[in-house]
Amino acid sequence: MPDHDALLEVAGLSIRLAGGEGNLVDDVGFAVGRGETLCIVGESGCGKSLTGLSLMGLLPTPPAEVTGGSVRLDGRELLGLSQAALADLRGDRMAMIFQEPMTALNPAFTIGDQIAEGVARHRGADRRAARARALEMLEKVGIPAAATRLDAYPHQLSGGMRQRAMIAMALANDPQLLIADEPTTALDVTIQAQVLELIRTLQRETGTALILITHDLGVVAEVADRVAVMYAGRIVESGPVGAIFDDPQHPYTIGLMGSLPGLGGAQGARLATIPGMVPPPEAMPAGCRFAERCPFAITRCAEAPALRALAPGHRVACHRAPLEEHVAAEDAA
Repeated sequence: MPDHDALLEVAGLSIRLAGGEGNLVDDVGFAVGRGETLCIVGESGCGKSLTGLSLMGLLPTPPAEVTGGSVRLDGRELLGLSQAALADLRGDRMAMIFQEPMTALNPAFTIGDQIAEGVARHRGADRRAARARALEMLEKVGIPAAATRLDAYPHQLSGGMRQRAMIAMALANDPQLLIADEPTTALDVTIQAQVLELIRTLQRETGTALILITHDLGVVAEVADRVAVMYAGRIVESGPVGAIFDDPQHPYTIGLMGSLPGLGGAQGARLATIPGMVPPPEAMPAGCRFAERCPFAITRCAEAPALRALAPGHRVACHRAPLEEHVAAEDAA
């Protein structure tokens, strides 16, 4: 079982584009325990990847900028650190696996050199020791003929192998926190399953905390301890994975569940859809950002709902939660 002592604590995180009127990420907060897996889920454009990049200090600034909040790793505030201080942390105490390894890996250097560079930078290892660690990691992530692949360039590896190499690079210095941003999106289903199992196995071995950013609720059901559901830059529901899947309380979460085969309805049934579109940043409503698409919206939804606890660890930002009680009471009336 994961140790729930907080390793990472995020509070009030807000991000906007320079000169923009609305926050792309707005007042986001969550915590991740040591050895725990938190999945951040939501449709494209909801702010998941921006949140992950901001935790690593990798936001392109400009145009993006953090306008408020706190990010504490093992008690140390990360927002406001110099780039030099962040560079000391990245690849060492925290690391990131990106969605597309072909653009994240440097095409001009071999896989072995790219892994060894981080080991030498953060561990002070000489060339021989850093190369030996790179080989050890390639073997650990299951790359066949690792000694040969050590001197291969990214374009000489398949997509699955490149993703494994990126995982090896991210974990080479045993980070406390690993952020994986859609790490299996570009892979076929079989390779997806292998990569996810590899990440889970290595996490269990090292006790690393994992933030997995995804839109795939099937993946969430497999790997998450806790889930944070994002919509239009805000967390609208969070809680243990069992609570989110068995008793979703935000209408957006319910819509996501119903839109996937096997999760929301009977076999062969027509999949549900969520009508409407995510509002653009410059036109975010002042109240609940999901109200215009919500079948349960009421006048009070013009006020922004607070993220409040419904049960231990289960929080939802909806004026009408718990939905069963409110809807039943209104039907009876």
